Amino acid sequence: MKNTKLLISSYLMLMVLLVSSCSPDTYSLDGPTNKSDIDYSITQDLVADPGGNTVIMKNLTPGVVLNWDYETGKSNKATEVVKYAFKGDYTIKTLAVTGGGLVELDPVTVTVTQDNLNYVNDPLWNLLSGGVGHSKTWVLDLDANGVSKYFVGPMYFYGTDNVYSDGKEIGCNGGPDCWAWEAEWKGNQWIAAKGDYGTMTFSLDGGPFMTTNHLMMPSYGNESGTYFLDVDAKTLNTTNATILHTNEYENCVVDWKSMKIMSLTENTLQVGVLRKGSCDGAATLVYNFISKDYSDKWVPTATADPNPAIDLNGGSVGDLLSTTTTTTKTWHLSADTPFNWTNLNGEFLNNWNSVADYEAAGWTGYVAGDQANVVKNKISFSNDGKITTVDSNGVTASGTYTTSTDGTNVITFAGINPSLPIGSSWATVSTTAENQWKIVKTAKTGNVVTDIWFGKRDPNKSEYMVFHFVLN
Repeated sequence: MKNTKLLISSYLMLMVLLVSSCSPDTYSLDGPTNKSDIDYSITQDLVADPGGNTVIMKNLTPGVVLNWDYETGKSNKATEVVKYAFKGDYTIKTLAVTGGGLVELDPVTVTVTQDNLNYVNDPLWNLLSGGVGHSKTWVLDLDANGVSKYFVGPMYFYGTDNVYSDGKEIGCNGGPDCWAWEAEWKGNQWIAAKGDYGTMTFSLDGGPFMTTNHLMMPSYGNESGTYFLDVDAKTLNTTNATILHTNEYENCVVDWKSMKIMSLTENTLQVGVLRKGSCDGAATLVYNFISKDYSDKWVPTATADPNPAIDLNGGSVGDLLSTTTTTTKTWHLSADTPFNWTNLNGEFLNNWNSVADYEAAGWTGYVAGDQANVVKNKISFSNDGKITTVDSNGVTASGTYTTSTDGTNVITFAGINPSLPIGSSWATVSTTAENQWKIVKTAKTGNVVTDIWFGKRDPNKSEYMVFHFVLN
């Protein structure tokens, strides 16, 4: 019995030790940091600039991050060198991020006594602002009538690794997230409400000043501030003023005052802001601007669709459709790729080469098992202008057709609206409201044109839905 009591006592003592040793540690934040404990310096390099235009800011406190706000921009670099082009007083505000929380340091005002316009004497500064002593006004490329005068819409979507490239086209810095969707507003009106968005002016008259007049966003109203263009990094930062933008993404942007310059020419400006990951994933939202001068002088012109180059095998469109050694040709719908979309130049918008590609892309309009019926859809053209269709159910229809003689490769139907089911779902061969097709592409096997893609022009988007037929 005595041994049993001793064993129980030893067990209880062991449990007490184990419980005490497993108790969680107690953690706490560092105590509040006094701003006097933060060591940093803000100095003017009078050797580089006798007027004090060059200002050097240094963080000398390990473990602390300093956020600099120097009026023409912001930074959190350990050492930041700012070059003020214009004379005047500049107040630098500094916020310290410490283990004990945020500490606001005393603002420091530096006085610049001379202009040094070399710091803004760059082609990009001139394109953005009109040059020293001038200003330039920009408008979003979408008006109250829903017209975009230079771009195809007021905003595009790019990957986070897309960058500026020679002021004319968007480049890529080699990162993995590099892609582009240049959204056409006519077919994607959800991206922005049509309207007069106001004006945005960049000035170099006495300083890098910026004013905006937000007509579509009353919460911003009229703003006045400054801006800084980093010509090397191709970035644009603004203070106390915000670029014109649409309301649709108002709460989805990381910082409306920190942008990448995506392209800049005499008449056009594209700036990109970073979309939050919580809003359909991180991406660069690119806003498209045109100069007010360009907008005011713009005159609409009627432009015809381009004519993609097609191989007629030395003959006419009529010969292609109907004549070989006979007077009639029959074409059947392709089992592999019965439909796709192209741009107006005939370039495919989807890389589809088999029914598996449709399924992999999530399209329900064409699935495995549809091929056997698809090839039963046929269309016959005769050189006397007659046309006959037979659909996969054996239903026959007849009418007439004519082909254009102006090189546009348009086919117009009468007495028939060619309509053929592509699969078991919504996809259907059909014509435009004018009952027309345009031959968008052809392909040869040997010396014979064996494939034709008939295009149905979209009434809003700059694209065709194309139907792929193969010589019977």
